[in-house]
Amino acid sequence: MDNLSLGQLFQRGQATISELEETSLASADPAYQEKVSHGLSCLTRAQALVDQLSIFSSNEILEDINTHDLRFLLIPAYLGELTLKQNDTAKRGAILDTAKDHYLTFLHLCQEHQLVQAQDMEHMKRYTEAQAGPAPAQQRHEKIAQFKREKAMREKLKNLRTMLDTIDENNDERDETEREWVMALVELTIMTSLQQLHGIEQEAVMVKEMEAMAKDRRRMPGSGESSTADAVDRRIPPTWGHDKPLMTKEGKPLQPFVITNKRQQMKDQVFRPGWSLPTMSIDEYLQREEERGNIIRGGGESSEEKKEIDDNDTEALDAETMKQRAWDEYTEANPRGAGNTMNRG
Repeated sequence: MDNLSLGQLFQRGQATISELEETSLASADPAYQEKVSHGLSCLTRAQALVDQLSIFSSNEILEDINTHDLRFLLIPAYLGELTLKQNDTAKRGAILDTAKDHYLTFLHLCQEHQLVQAQDMEHMKRYTEAQAGPAPAQQRHEKIAQFKREKAMREKLKNLRTMLDTIDENNDERDETEREWVMALVELTIMTSLQQLHGIEQEAVMVKEMEAMAKDRRRMPGSGESSTADAVDRRIPPTWGHDKPLMTKEGKPLQPFVITNKRQQMKDQVFRPGWSLPTMSIDEYLQREEERGNIIRGGGESSEEKKEIDDNDTEALDAETMKQRAWDEYTEANPRGAGNTMNRG
């Protein structure tokens, strides 16, 4: 690879990306990951040559960059794309951070040479300046507009590629058409890079949550990984110290111990059932409630059965009749609910 030129390294990296887009291999397939590693090696070497040769300078304007070198602006974006294709779940957080750095490098480089459109600049500030995103309705409108714009740009690239294939290499129009094609490709890559940054931002949140959950699971008992204190406790045998004397003959302690005069209380706490036992009988409870005034005795009519009147006792019969008539007159003069004036209009 050291003998390859910058252009050859770039072409190999670009060809690898095209192969990965068209391949039927799964991303976890070793052959797929081998292609990813090869593409990353080629483009990493190409980026090192670009920096070594100082091909791009912030002092240069876009017109100062020749068409052949203009395509090398895409190297950081290609590095970000290939980095995201790496399949290593344990290092996914680091992969996302690396890919994000590549995409931001590409966008800053395009910004220095005034290649970022106004609508893309506003979108770019959300990641470079940590600005808040738009409202959901506006975000949906932007996605629709971005999709239409991307579709039109892909159609433009297709037409320009067709024109390049028909123009002779010695024709003066070829350089102008090729430059227009590279500019369109850079603009399309800016749009896709912003979309990738949005995806990275969302995936990073999920990765952090999964890492936190995995960390909590490792801390759970029986998981094989716990705190240092638990690890020390597991190394100490359960019978440690029971086969050794507590103190020497001179009174020097040989192991930690606790002096207490609550031996019976500790014994009662150990040898007891797992449920709460009653502390008083029902009669004792009722007597205590009565002393507190929570039980009322007496009052009201007796619950004994009403005595029947002898049919031969005319005085008692007349008195009962008069009592019933008086009650009927009272209920007729005071119908049920007559005194309830709360719900009347």
